[in-house]
Amino acid sequence: MSRTITTGVRGRLILRFPFDRNMVDLVKTLPGRRWHATERYWSVPQDAVLLTLETLEPEGFAFDTDVLDLYQALGGMRPFAASAPPEARQSGLFDDPDEAGATAGPNDWTVSGLNERVREVLQGAFPAPVWIVGELSGFNKSSHKKHVGFHLVERRDDGSTVSELSATLFERTRAAVERKLAEAGDPFRLEDEIQVRMLARVELYVPWGSYRVIVEDLDVAFTLGEAARRREAILRTLADEGLLEQNARLTLVEAPLRVGLITSLGSDAYNDVRRTLEESGYAFRLTAHGARVQGRDTEPSVLNALDWFAARIENYDAVLICRGGGSRIDLGWFDNEALGRAVAAFPLPIVVGIGHEQDHSVLDALARRAKTPTAAAQSLVERVEASWVRRLELREAVLAQAGVLLTRCTAEQTTRERRLVRAAGVMLREARQTGRHRVERLARAARATLDRARVRLSAVEQGIPRSARRRVREERRAWWLRGDRLGRSARSRLADAGSRLTRLSARIPPAARRRAAIEHERWLGRARRLAALDPIRVLERGYAILRTEDGVRIDRPESAPEGVRVTARLHGGYLGLRSLGPSEPEEE
Repeated sequence: MSRTITTGVRGRLILRFPFDRNMVDLVKTLPGRRWHATERYWSVPQDAVLLTLETLEPEGFAFDTDVLDLYQALGGMRPFAASAPPEARQSGLFDDPDEAGATAGPNDWTVSGLNERVREVLQGAFPAPVWIVGELSGFNKSSHKKHVGFHLVERRDDGSTVSELSATLFERTRAAVERKLAEAGDPFRLEDEIQVRMLARVELYVPWGSYRVIVEDLDVAFTLGEAARRREAILRTLADEGLLEQNARLTLVEAPLRVGLITSLGSDAYNDVRRTLEESGYAFRLTAHGARVQGRDTEPSVLNALDWFAARIENYDAVLICRGGGSRIDLGWFDNEALGRAVAAFPLPIVVGIGHEQDHSVLDALARRAKTPTAAAQSLVERVEASWVRRLELREAVLAQAGVLLTRCTAEQTTRERRLVRAAGVMLREARQTGRHRVERLARAARATLDRARVRLSAVEQGIPRSARRRVREERRAWWLRGDRLGRSARSRLADAGSRLTRLSARIPPAARRRAAIEHERWLGRARRLAALDPIRVLERGYAILRTEDGVRIDRPESAPEGVRVTARLHGGYLGLRSLGPSEPEEE
């Protein structure tokens, strides 16, 4: 099928061309485009002929004179030629209108010919497969297909993309790669964001003109070695700065009951830690902060969780960082320098439980390491249990020492009691002598106080009548003033109410008359409309109302068969008739 543009019905242009993904994407940029699945063609409004021709003519589309006339009628200025063969327009628009009918020259290329030539050049430059290092991208969304299409990406240290290329992993090669991974113990699986070294063949796909590589093999040792190399480099850097085991040297309290947990919420690691702490029987208080534990988001999410706990350091005794089992590459996201520095500088003891016993990460060398998340939680349980045992042992030692002291005190108590009795007798005799003197002084002081109280009471009794009379006079004057103000206020408000009532009374009669006039006019209008609808008025104009003997109104000829007696009500009375049955109207 060639690429053509023709006029169609309903003011639209018809676009036909063989399927080409790049061409479909180009047509989708046209305004008002529409795909007709039944007839398998595209259409665009004729109003868009200017943009359509100027966009698609360089792509080898041919069009008839009707399309060209429409283009020129709408103000098109490009020197197009109707029905020009596609080969004549491979280079784009004609440079000279007089050359619009020229044929293809011997040096012109077809699209497929050019793509074939480029493929030959690539094959000459890369006659054998080459090893390519990059990061997988877009693999996960195509992993369910037989043949997986993805990208190999080169990134900078900050994660931005330097370059990328398309790659294809065919079904047979993928099966061989997966067998190779299985034989190596499944150290990782092919998925996005892992660094790989692949043996690939460079190729150009002629129908689409698409450059890509075809994967033929995978270097498993490279991915594992790259992860180990990165982990060792990070550990050397942190060791040179004296950060190794900096957090591990922090003192962990004897009973770390206030625990923070950083892991994926709802994961097996989260459930294992929570179950271990709950089943211990001790009063642990667990606070979990969710974080990504795999992929490129591991670093920012774990750092965010550490910052959250650091801001509330006084509420916690220790923090756990946990993740369940997985491949060595999955766990490699914790081999991160930024995470290592954050853990080393964290002000609380951190217990790391990542993966299984044989798994190691950068964080294991910087904090307290546990084999698994369950082991991390169990280490806290064992520390609390050891603290409880020490407290019980201390209590028993204190009780034993108290018993010895009690026995010793019992032997000394008798001697002390005798000395205490003799001393108490001496003190009692001295107290009796001192008591008599104090009683005499107290009696004299009491009599003097009573005398002074009698003098003050007499003065108060004399002042009460004068104070009462003065208070009564003040209250009477206050009530008189209140009554006078109340009277003046009441008279003023009554005067205002009277004036307002007078004004309202003056406005009521005119308003009532206007309302009555409006209602009268409304009543007259309704009476006139009712009279106009009276059937008697219709009879006055020469019409009649027909009814059968039973009083049924006749509104169709079929209601009065031949011979039926009919009563006609006229304006001046009634008229008896006999029906002749339905009949056709007579021609005038």
